Amino acid sequence: MSRVAVVRVEPSRMEALVARLGHEDTPRVYNDRSVLVRELFWRRLGALLSLSRAAARNRVLDFGGGNGVLAPTLSRLYREVVCVDLRTEIVEELVRSEGLANVSVHAGELAALGLPADHFDTIIAADVLEHIRWLEPLVGELHRLLAPGGELLVSAPSENRFYELGRRVFGYTKPEDHYHPAAFIEATVTRRLPLSRRRYFPVDIPWLGAFSLARFIKAEEGRS
Repeated sequence: MSRVAVVRVEPSRMEALVARLGHEDTPRVYNDRSVLVRELFWRRLGALLSLSRAAARNRVLDFGGGNGVLAPTLSRLYREVVCVDLRTEIVEELVRSEGLANVSVHAGELAALGLPADHFDTIIAADVLEHIRWLEPLVGELHRLLAPGGELLVSAPSENRFYELGRRVFGYTKPEDHYHPAAFIEATVTRRLPLSRRRYFPVDIPWLGAFSLARFIKAEEGRS
């Protein structure tokens, strides 16, 4: 797909949801007072989805999507949407209030949910893999869940100097559980899922890109 129009949650509504249902790790970038911060994160989601070249749009897994920001968009793009996170209160409220009948939500560790193998055309991991200390077992589970020929779309912070400068300017600090920069995540994922495409955002230059956006694919049966 190209030029994906992300269905946005209004800042005031997102702020109310975070205040009522969020927790200390809920990202506040989507309702930040700065328009620049909000635009950066919302547009980055559109850029990530634009990397998709899925042959089918039957099933998508939004891994780590508990803040619900992708649920309305994915509900329009795919026949079935599954959202998995440790905390799911916000996405559950959005699914209920927006009437997203094709979105199901599961709270818990991904590997413990027993989701079927070779099931998803697309898996999206936006702002989540950097929080996983032991990344290789998780990548193995994502590989198992992807259908042959399926794609994994990943957004991860570059942690370069430009990213660090942005944190300081807009009053953010690096979370203690940001264990991995994008380069480490990419190197780990490519051991199981070949890299198909990568771009940096908002500027497609490594040292100016705050985020690395990447598409990985699972080999089809009979192909290496």
